[in-house]
Amino acid sequence: MSRPALKIFRLRFDKRILLLSLAALVVCLGRAPVAHAGEEKIARLTASVLNNNDVAVTAELIRWYNQNIRDDLNNGIPKDLYYTLLLKRRQPGWFDEEIVSKTIKQTIKYDVLKKEYSITTRTDGQTSQKTVESFEEMADLISRIDHVKISSLKRMRARYTYYISVKAEMRATNVPFYLEYILFFIPALELDTPWADSAPFYALEESP
Repeated sequence: MSRPALKIFRLRFDKRILLLSLAALVVCLGRAPVAHAGEEKIARLTASVLNNNDVAVTAELIRWYNQNIRDDLNNGIPKDLYYTLLLKRRQPGWFDEEIVSKTIKQTIKYDVLKKEYSITTRTDGQTSQKTVESFEEMADLISRIDHVKISSLKRMRARYTYYISVKAEMRATNVPFYLEYILFFIPALELDTPWADSAPFYALEESP
């Protein structure tokens, strides 16, 4: 390709990128607000000590979707939902110590031809997948974490107080690079809950 032709191609490409970016900007600014701050949250959070290295966590994400998120999913736009779980030890008069963290990633995709939702869950290097037909069934599945085990290399000690913190975040799975550049001032997160803390608990009594 000659240099003048290459220059014309680049100008046309840049013009297309600009038009696409501006169109996306108009769409984003014209959409109804996502969820009002404070609507979505982690509820019914419980933690059970299995042994002095493992804790089982159960929680539920409530009021997490709105019409925008539902429309995006049903139009074939995949979403990533992240749960972050932290095992912490209380330290009176100082910052609490983070013992271990765990992330659960759920990717939700809707197949507009098959009319079904696929949910891919990734955690601890393992992947599992489920397929359901209704939005309600999909929403129920991804909004719960049930007896998820957090394992710590440090043994919990009976004289300390521990608790679990959990939060959830959602974002679009893939955002084109030009949208990331032009829309950097628009929050990428579509869902961002406050941290929720479990009731405090203690390690099991150690054998003498």
